[in-house]
Amino acid sequence: MNTFKRYIRIYKAVLKINVALILAYRANFLNHLFSTGAWGVFNFIWITLLTNKAKQAFGWNGNELVVITIGYIIITGVHYSLFAHNFENFSRIIDRGEFDGMLLKPLDTQFQMSMMRVSFASLIRTILGSALLVWWVVMHQFSVGIFQIVAFIALMGVGVVLMYAVWFLFITTLIWYPNLSNMIELLYTLNGFARYPTKMLTASGFTPLLLLVPLALIVATPVSVLLQKNTWSDVGLLVLLGIGLFAVSRVFWKFALKSYTSAS
Repeated sequence: MNTFKRYIRIYKAVLKINVALILAYRANFLNHLFSTGAWGVFNFIWITLLTNKAKQAFGWNGNELVVITIGYIIITGVHYSLFAHNFENFSRIIDRGEFDGMLLKPLDTQFQMSMMRVSFASLIRTILGSALLVWWVVMHQFSVGIFQIVAFIALMGVGVVLMYAVWFLFITTLIWYPNLSNMIELLYTLNGFARYPTKMLTASGFTPLLLLVPLALIVATPVSVLLQKNTWSDVGLLVLLGIGLFAVSRVFWKFALKSYTSAS
């Protein structure tokens, strides 16, 4: 418990430092705020135009497919705000020997590598997505109760954990291959599969796509609960994968540290 409280205090200090950076580089913050907000708006417009032509796909009607995209905007906003920008620096930190200094600090290295930078500008996606979700649900008169709302929020949290675990598993390999700086670009690309229904991947018949099913579960499962298209097997699989892959990523990280020989 004392360790947990200690890391809470440390993370509060991290947030204060990141706020100070915003105040020091206001123009950069505003530019990022605009670009990330525009990204969310573009995704919403794209799916609404698409669903005007395709009224149904893989058991989801057009309005429900829009909700999946909105859920994707929300969850990526959280992930990119809290974790993704830390991973962008991973290759540089390893390659330039900065990781040596981190190993000497009395802090967990996984915490240092994945939670020291916070992109407040990326939260605009989550705020924008949440507003769009409320508006879309009310406008199309979806039947949503308090249980569905609570379950949706909880499962979106599990989805963030699963997305983090998948990213961290890939990024950990940079300890052996620090020059693979384009790894982060691959992860951003793979993240795009989270905006599609799970059945699209399983029904494709293309075996490599089945490896991306965990990403498809991240958004489609919480949305299916919100819209009462309950697939409880998917809920169980999402929770199992979220907890399981997070534990695996932690074990894999500890194993990778044993192979690290320092930049010198």
